[in-house]
Amino acid sequence: MVKISLSQLSIAICFVVISSLVFSEKYWRDENKVIASDVVNYYGYLPAVFIYQDASLMYWDDLDFDLQLKLWFKTNEEQERTFKMSMGVAYFYCPLFLVAHQLASPLGYLNNGYTLPYRLSIVLTSLLFYLLGLVILGRILLNYFSELVTAITIVVIAIGTNIINYVIHEPGMSHVFSFFSIAAFLHYSIKWYKNNSSKNLFILGLLTGLIILIRPTNITVLLFFLLFGVRSFSDFKNRITLFVSKYKQVVFAILGGLIVVLPQLLYWKYSTGDWFYYSYSEEGFFFNDPKILQGMFSIRNGWLIYSPLMSLGLIGLFYKNEIIRNYRFPLLLFMLVHFYITFSWWCWWYGGSFGMRSLIDIYPLLSVPIAVTIASIIRLSNKVRIPILIVFGFLIGLNFFQCRQYIIGIVHYDSMTVPAYIEGFGKLEVDGEYYDLLNKPDYDKAVKGDR
Repeated sequence: MVKISLSQLSIAICFVVISSLVFSEKYWRDENKVIASDVVNYYGYLPAVFIYQDASLMYWDDLDFDLQLKLWFKTNEEQERTFKMSMGVAYFYCPLFLVAHQLASPLGYLNNGYTLPYRLSIVLTSLLFYLLGLVILGRILLNYFSELVTAITIVVIAIGTNIINYVIHEPGMSHVFSFFSIAAFLHYSIKWYKNNSSKNLFILGLLTGLIILIRPTNITVLLFFLLFGVRSFSDFKNRITLFVSKYKQVVFAILGGLIVVLPQLLYWKYSTGDWFYYSYSEEGFFFNDPKILQGMFSIRNGWLIYSPLMSLGLIGLFYKNEIIRNYRFPLLLFMLVHFYITFSWWCWWYGGSFGMRSLIDIYPLLSVPIAVTIASIIRLSNKVRIPILIVFGFLIGLNFFQCRQYIIGIVHYDSMTVPAYIEGFGKLEVDGEYYDLLNKPDYDKAVKGDR
């Protein structure tokens, strides 16, 4: 009989809960869902290359109108067409996309890249990498913590945060794939610092390239890796010495990253004539006006408003704990830089979003300080511990409820106000007056810096 550990059980429970909701919602049946919003950009590479065999995207002119709406691109002054998003997410879609493409016709569907089998392939891919991300997270945490602490931490992150929306309701968005990739990045970072294996550093190079292609601003994870375990200036000097002594490994790791990124560079060269291309046009960053407090606490998608359990990660950073000593400095510096860049983006609330979706990517890095906080709670007396765990349970339930509110429009994707939040709290139905309490952001002003 196979023995299942407590941490494995927590992963299984979370996966079954989320999977049951995915298959009960059946979003892939709706032709206007799944391949929608940003997913249109991420996904477009695959039908362009494997079905229409036209990376120039000129085939768009010959598509039916309904399919034209499913292919988004930027056009430069030379009338060259280019995808807005980089192709990292498409790497994840690719295996099941190819399966769907082989099965579409035999199952009676058009094999144009956009019928039900293709949408289902994206849903299943998102669910798969959600599971794999949790498995890797469990391995990371078991380096330091008990089965009980690991299990609770997994539950907190897996079903107590806004990540659930991007598996259940908006699969295919980049965040689950960044979550998996950064979890793997942390896992191999720990392994490399233990044994300095060439293989592990090469894998880190591959993962770095992938992380950058999924979401370029996540290159900041390199800062965490370079400073992992650094506690003093002496440690910093030793770290420089380590990388110098392992320069051959470093070179191969860089080559690994370039291998992953090269297809993107070749695509840009082919479609625009330039090796590097900024495809976001007038969209950019306002580094003189970062909206860090708003990004964390605003009722408009604020991170800790809609995923309050993630505050455990911030608390855990300040415990006097031997485990956290290797994480405190690199994580604090990483978060300072990452939050500064993230919330300097012109649309700091990140458009249609349940909570601050852009921060889902870094949840694996915060898993260790979350676990430190949970370990300290478990050591408390029952009179204190039990009420805290009840609050955890309530917040997990609230997360699912507010995710449902988001889907039906009561927690609005970009227009929430405090009066609207109060009026809609705990409700699945509201009257027309509720929508008068919303405040739509002015995107035209925001892209120019008035945000």
